[in-house]
Amino acid sequence: MTTADLTSADRTTLVPSSPAERPSRPRVSDTRRTIRYTGMTTVLTLRNGMFVFFTVALPIIMFLLLDAMYGDYSAGDATVGAVLMTNMAAYGGLGAALNAGSMIQLERASGWLRQLTVAGLTPRSFVIGKLVAAMVVVLPALIGVFLAGVLVAGVELTWPVALRTLGLLWIAMLPLVLLGLAIGLALKPSAVSAVTTIGSLLLALLGGLWFPLEMFPDWTLTVSRLTPTYWVGQLGSWGIGAGEGSLMALAVLGGWTLGLGLLCALLLRRATRAASRR
Repeated sequence: MTTADLTSADRTTLVPSSPAERPSRPRVSDTRRTIRYTGMTTVLTLRNGMFVFFTVALPIIMFLLLDAMYGDYSAGDATVGAVLMTNMAAYGGLGAALNAGSMIQLERASGWLRQLTVAGLTPRSFVIGKLVAAMVVVLPALIGVFLAGVLVAGVELTWPVALRTLGLLWIAMLPLVLLGLAIGLALKPSAVSAVTTIGSLLLALLGGLWFPLEMFPDWTLTVSRLTPTYWVGQLGSWGIGAGEGSLMALAVLGGWTLGLGLLCALLLRRATRAASRR
């Protein structure tokens, strides 16, 4: 059979349909893209063995060592062991928050950020995904130290108090996650790791998470009260009955969250424009 033998109906079936007539793929919503990106980022972060060691295992080890030396002393209405537990949980959360946030450097260096934007992930979805993933990976650091305190070191806390303190510490991690994001967006990938490591050490030291601030000169306390980690520690201590008022801590941490959120928005816009030009 030749082409001439084909009927007009047969020719119609062989002619490709116009783009308007072709079935279109269902459009993926921004919400679904955000959820997928959040899940992928969370899994990749928790698979990093070094990340888990330095943010979960190391704070637990440090807490158990310090508790063995000073845990039986009293600190207001709580024991030193309970205060050490909240401080080491905050320290683990600090490391997890900064590192999880600054992991954006890998996506910038590899060109993955540009691929995400080309694939349709909006800057808003990107930020939300990063924040949610970072807040999720912070939880093992907090919960791990609390479990070690209650089950191994014998810190006496009722479940309502323990859950309340954990919740306060978890909420207080938000400005630290934003700080990690700002570091990852503002600096070159080669400098992010060093700045994150040094920054977490200084923030832990100035925040009084390692040693009581009374051991340092008087001016140290003035500087410490300007850092978010000082108020994270105070919020955790307040949860167990040994720290300053929670309203002041929440107000200061809220200010840090607002300021760092605006900074991250500006830095992300700059990074997105740079990625689109490549």
